[in-house]
Amino acid sequence: MIERKFYINLVDDYKRRVKFLDGTWHRWDACSREEVPDELDKKMISMHNYPRQAHLGRCGCMMSHYELYVYIVENQLNNCLICEDDAVQVKDLPTEYPTDGITYVGGFLHPKKMMSKEKVNIKSKEGINYVNPKYRVLMTMSYIIPTWEVAKEILELIDMKTRYRAIDIMLGNMGINKYYEFPACFIEEGSDSTIAKKQKKSNQHYEWVKL
Repeated sequence: MIERKFYINLVDDYKRRVKFLDGTWHRWDACSREEVPDELDKKMISMHNYPRQAHLGRCGCMMSHYELYVYIVENQLNNCLICEDDAVQVKDLPTEYPTDGITYVGGFLHPKKMMSKEKVNIKSKEGINYVNPKYRVLMTMSYIIPTWEVAKEILELIDMKTRYRAIDIMLGNMGINKYYEFPACFIEEGSDSTIAKKQKKSNQHYEWVKL
């Protein structure tokens, strides 16, 4: 059962904050582009043609999640839901889920190889599904960290890296168990991302569809 719900939000982005003001959510201050440390900027890998502002947004996103993991570990918090502020809840959260890894409750399925054009071919059952090793769930829009020990393991795996990628890609590459609730509990808002403009968004079936 979820005990703590966090949403990650930039201090000046009040419009996205409104839907979380029912008293059940804890706001987590997102790291802005201006706050990205030089070391993180240099260690983050982006394609050569990736816009500078988008690269810094990717760095800020990673830093926001990383610092929240630190908080969860330091305070030994369990059953934490983490959402980005473009998440829109469309279904009740699961009351039971695995405790040996993370459980996605939103996002989209994609082949494990990031540049692959292969179509996702998987039949999900209602409820909790194990992420097939052929695939990954992209986006850190909404997911559950069941124990502070899982958050600690994620931190340790990140700290071992000499170079970083986007946080959703790194989570997908980690040797931790990954699950997803189907249909998804959250879908992505139709508004522009704070990292880069989008032409698609996730839906309840973990598909990446046109806006």
